[in-house]
Amino acid sequence: MASLVSTSARADTFSFSFSGIFFSGSGTFTATEVGHTNSYDVTGVTGNVKSGGSTSAITSVLGVDGFRNNDNELIFPLVYPGLGFGTKFFDSNGVSFSLANGNEVNLNGIWDIEGPAKEFDLPQFDSVSVTENSPVPEPSSLALFGIGIMGVAGAIRRRLAV
Repeated sequence: MASLVSTSARADTFSFSFSGIFFSGSGTFTATEVGHTNSYDVTGVTGNVKSGGSTSAITSVLGVDGFRNNDNELIFPLVYPGLGFGTKFFDSNGVSFSLANGNEVNLNGIWDIEGPAKEFDLPQFDSVSVTENSPVPEPSSLALFGIGIMGVAGAIRRRLAV
């Protein structure tokens, strides 16, 4: 009977968008919660950033300390508002990711920065929105396997009894 107990797992994904004077973007973060702290380590990102009339795809999360001392930490639900410049879901180090056009973006608790790798950076104050996507429960493989085995065993037993 223990094999019939099912636990549900979930992937932590968050939709995000940001907009400001110089650049804006949207996409999805994939993240893992650190304990039960409302703090998440961002491990993946997809989406697009629009800057200067052109759009560039987000290609990957940068490693920790890859751009502006980023720590790739997302805070959800929001525990503090920004410094009067809109809502923020990041600490002062922020989450950084690279773009297909060679630029990098850092979303943090003070402002957002876009710039070519290791060159001039363009900071802006903007508005950021982050929402958690509905968790999708996944069936437990062991429970499904156990039910299948019980069904096969029952069919064999019934056949042998006849």
